[in-house]
Amino acid sequence: MRAHWVLHALLIPAVAGAQSPRPAPTPTEPDSAAATLPAHGAFAPAQHATLTTAPGGRTIASLDSSARVQILAHDRGWTRVRVEGWVRDGDLRLADTSQYSQMSAADLRADPQGSRGKLVRWHVQVIALQTADPLRRDMAPNEPYLLARGPEHEDALLYLALPPSLLGTARTLEPLSWVTVVARVRVGRSDPAGVPILDVQRIASR
Repeated sequence: MRAHWVLHALLIPAVAGAQSPRPAPTPTEPDSAAATLPAHGAFAPAQHATLTTAPGGRTIASLDSSARVQILAHDRGWTRVRVEGWVRDGDLRLADTSQYSQMSAADLRADPQGSRGKLVRWHVQVIALQTADPLRRDMAPNEPYLLARGPEHEDALLYLALPPSLLGTARTLEPLSWVTVVARVRVGRSDPAGVPILDVQRIASR
């Protein structure tokens, strides 16, 4: 019986030691200055900074201390930001030029249904700024539009419908001046004159 108690006393410390919890790991310190930045709010570059396509990627813009950016994410010492600013209309173009249709004005008239909704980038000659009368059945009453000729050297009349945001620009255009327009086809052959009607999205002087 005494041998049994001695064996039991020797086993208890061994079992207790095997079941004792391990020390909790020490938390690692963050390795980026991003941990010190608040989660929300506007930020500005501390000095001249470059905006890249990805961490270590191609430079696409430069930012100075007057820029304001919004932080979106962090990645290995890099911060993804959103920046807002303004550029002139004429300095913009569609990133994917394959979206432009190569249709001419004659193509629009020949296939009025198939051409509806096509996006074109045309060089046209401005004739006059006008407003639609009741005879232009595919236009709203008093809708402003540019009467134009083109595209390029195609001798075709065009009605280029204008949104309110472009009306001021249209008023500055001289008669017979050439402009580049990005527009979406509303009607390939309007009623009753058969003239194509396009909704202008952008205007830029050539």
